[in-house]
Amino acid sequence: MLVRIGIAAKLKGVSTSTLRRWEKEQKVETARRTLGGHRRYTLAHLVGKKEQGRQQPAKMVIGYARVSATKQKNELLRQQEQLRTFAHQQGWVLKNIFSDIASGMNEQRKGLHLLLKEVASSHPFAILCTYEDRLARFGTKVIRHYCQTFETEIVSIHQTEHNSDERKLVEDMIALVTSFAERLHRQRRGKKPPPSG
Repeated sequence: MLVRIGIAAKLKGVSTSTLRRWEKEQKVETARRTLGGHRRYTLAHLVGKKEQGRQQPAKMVIGYARVSATKQKNELLRQQEQLRTFAHQQGWVLKNIFSDIASGMNEQRKGLHLLLKEVASSHPFAILCTYEDRLARFGTKVIRHYCQTFETEIVSIHQTEHNSDERKLVEDMIALVTSFAERLHRQRRGKKPPPSG
């Protein structure tokens, strides 16, 4: 798994500037760089098995899973299982998984609100999600900034960095249209038919 420089620095217990210096001194290896030039590190190289075994206490993390519709409950269960498996593989303690069945643009998601309260109260090492857009379709930068206040990282266990900006824009537009269409359908379904005659 590839992680951002902020997570890599936390795992090594150093600052990001120290990690960059170590890279120049060839003390640590950068797995690759994104199209935007951001460093990505291989988790296995940062934390070896012996080092993982010595870490006490284990890092505490929380998870978040979301699907848009009730008919996707099986997908919700799959996301939750992936989060459990990933946390176990890293040697992290998964305290809780919060979940919602709602649009990623819905700001009234109970699971997301509970997750943000948990971040404030227990300061977990990270929030795990399968993809970052599970947290929100828009506004993830605000959520990330909020979490960084409590030194909590957001870890997406699947990488989506190969997506171009154009593709992301198309996906966001599709999400907007889908959300609008669902809302319109619910409004029409709730209206009574006009009286006949």
